[in-house]
Amino acid sequence: MSFSKPNQSENITLGQLVNGNEQAFSVLFEEYSPQVYYIGLKYLKSQDLANDVVQDTFLKLWNYRSYIDSSQPIKPLIVTFAKRIILNLIRDEKRKIFKHLEIYAASSTYSNKTEEQVIFNETHQVYQEAVKALPERRREVFLLKSAQGKSNEEVAEALDLSVNTVKSQYTKALRAIREFISNYYAVLALAVAATGEI
Repeated sequence: MSFSKPNQSENITLGQLVNGNEQAFSVLFEEYSPQVYYIGLKYLKSQDLANDVVQDTFLKLWNYRSYIDSSQPIKPLIVTFAKRIILNLIRDEKRKIFKHLEIYAASSTYSNKTEEQVIFNETHQVYQEAVKALPERRREVFLLKSAQGKSNEEVAEALDLSVNTVKSQYTKALRAIREFISNYYAVLALAVAATGEI
């Protein structure tokens, strides 16, 4: 990916930014923030997270201003900052999902679910896609245990299965969900790392 040298106007703006000029910073923010927002929204699928990417990218730019070479284009630096922030947010989202999966796996019943777990189930699209990708019987076992809080014995009775089959299907469901999520975020991270967008 090649970036051209900054034009004279941007060169002046960058020189002013290096010296701490807030107006120069505002000019760059106005020019590049919509593009940073777009790329954040594209990969994170969340307006709130995309706004976080914009704020964090430009905060980082402001804090890094004294190291900027005003003879070089600013776009590659902004792209680099945005990509790193997006990758960190992707890792954070993946950790949150795995944390909730560990809670499910560690608990035998879920009748005392916290509000956070309910919101997690309703809002994490990747998690929902992973659950939908399970074979039907495995999905039924997983949802009865995780969403309805049923014990192994209750699930076995409801689905006319042995308790050992329920345990096995539930363990396989957790493993499949973890694998689905890991693969999803690995592909997403590669896409972000390879992008030259902005």
